[in-house]
Amino acid sequence: MRAGILVWLDRPVADLAELAMFAEDAGFADVWLPDHYFLRDVYVAQALMAERTTRIGLGTGVAAVQLRHPALIASSAATLHELSGGRALIGIGPGGFEFPAQFRMRPESPLSLMRDSISIIRALLDGDANHTGRVLTASGARLGWHPGPIPIFISGRGPRMIELAGELADGVIVHGLGPRFIGYVRDHVARGATRAGRDPGSCAISIMLDVQINESEADAIELLRPRCALMAGGSYTDELIPVYGLDLEDVNRLRSAVSSGDPDAGALVTEQMVRAFAIGGSVSTIRDGLAALKDQGVTNVILKLGEGAPDATAAQIELMKPVVSELHQGSGNAP
Repeated sequence: MRAGILVWLDRPVADLAELAMFAEDAGFADVWLPDHYFLRDVYVAQALMAERTTRIGLGTGVAAVQLRHPALIASSAATLHELSGGRALIGIGPGGFEFPAQFRMRPESPLSLMRDSISIIRALLDGDANHTGRVLTASGARLGWHPGPIPIFISGRGPRMIELAGELADGVIVHGLGPRFIGYVRDHVARGATRAGRDPGSCAISIMLDVQINESEADAIELLRPRCALMAGGSYTDELIPVYGLDLEDVNRLRSAVSSGDPDAGALVTEQMVRAFAIGGSVSTIRDGLAALKDQGVTNVILKLGEGAPDATAAQIELMKPVVSELHQGSGNAP
């Protein structure tokens, strides 16, 4: 299993670049950064991290193709790839929950948007882009240099988006830890891959999750409640509620609080919800939880470790060293 970390760009990038160095020293394979307009710029942060590290992969987790045209994503990722010596990873999605509310942006077909985006990015990285899609078109577009292929991950929750990843992408980024959910993801990746005549194993299954290391599992669960509010109470198909192992009434109460901007929404996050999206407890508890994911066919994990000041996250990274080493054994550490 390939283990990476998620670094939230809510602090000066010079401080956060130190976390990439700590993560590399701890043996993590990748560091993933969110691309949101309300956070520090992802590509500036990645460039600084590339300069301060030598091995660790640098991924966008994730870039929204409604805000950045895929041609710009291709150009930025290719620049990072050149700067870092071939360590860029591209994670893309249609956009977050805030897009319809804040920007009145809601794609007619997120699937077509993502299909067009992958085609344009891949074509530009390979040479020329001549793609006429349902949502996006690139005619005679070309980068000024030839960076070659860069792994592309699709972020999504719905069954058709997961199938699209199986059909076209190098990996899928999802949220959810239960065996039923993991089986659901594997099945839909396989459907998409089969439809395209691909080996399902060519699409990495990557789980993004919050982790809180604390000798008291109960205390860790309490710390994780607010961090799971959006995962459990955000916008996703009701089909997934039983797949996640959640209660419909509990989810609807949380959704109402999240959509209204209730600052205390985290109090409505049940322990069941926390366990559906996060792992908390001692290092051995974290080890066992991640090992279970590996046994179920998960190939990549992206961990958001702790919350707060970078030094607190760095301390949790240090505690994860032996776990990361075990996860990488026999995995080949491939994207």
